[in-house]
Parts: sequence; C-alpha cells; structure tokens
Amino acid sequence: MSEYMIHLKLEPYLAQWLVHEHGNPVVFPRNSAENDVIELALTTLPKGIMPNLPEDDTIAIEIPTFKYKDVRDNNYLPKNGQNALKACIRARFIVQMWKDLQKFGYIGEQKQDLIYAWMQAHGIETDETNFNTIAKIYMRKRNAYRVQIYRRKKHKK
Repeated sequence: MSEYMIHLKLEPYLAQWLVHEHGNPVVFPRNSAENDVIELALTTLPKGIMPNLPEDDTIAIEIPTFKYKDVRDNNYLPKNGQNALKACIRARFIVQMWKDLQKFGYIGEQKQDLIYAWMQAHGIETDETNFNTIAKIYMRKRNAYRVQIYRRKKHKK
C-alpha cells in the first residue's frame, strides 16, 4: 500500500459506489484508465499551494507507483487532473449501470424496484436523492438510444 493519497470529493452515490467496488482507500486495478489519468496529471506540489487533505466528504484514493514517475516527488493532483479523474470515474459508473440495467429492456413500472435493487447491490445508500440521480442518468441514456433507433427506422422507409 502506498503512503501517498489523493483526496477527492465526489457526489455521494458515486463515492459510495466507488468505495464498494474498490475498497477504502480506493485502489484502482493496474493498467486501469483511472490510473492512466492519475499518472498523466500528477505533478509536484507547487510552492504556496496546500496539498488536498482528507475531509469528511472526500474519499481517499491510493496513488500507485509508476514506472516513469516517482510518486515521492509527483504526488499532487491539480484541479484539472481531479476533474479528469472524476469524469473517468463517472463514465465507468454509467457504463456499469447501463450494462446492468439495460438487460431488462424497457423497465417501465418495474424501474423503481430494479434501480433500488441495483443500488443496494453496488453499495449505494438507497435514499431518494441517490435514486432520483441514478434514475435520471438511466433515462437520459435510454432516451438517447431510443432517438437513434427511431431515426434509423425512419430512414429505412
């Protein structure tokens, strides 16, 4: 385990999912996209800047060792790097959610129960805020695919 950590603030549902998937502190798999983002964005701590310290609403992410970057010197993730890492984590969350929930096709009336069950299975607190956020993400993805299918069918006629 590395002694160097990144402390990242995420939306509650995303933080809960990430900790459930990768432990606390979060340790991403070797050669993962998340580790690639971390390696690319890590820099030395600029003078006059305080390192990001642990807070109640942050999660700890272990900085792995890299072949070409010494984490003893390069262990600061600037704001742009944090934003890129958050986007990468969110994209992986959406892919997993879509892959798991789209198996049911149009889930209509069952949507609420299936999303709550999925949240429980992935360590996400089953409160209304988390449910509404995840349901909205799912509906946006589903609607995007529906529009594509509708356009294809329309052009075939």
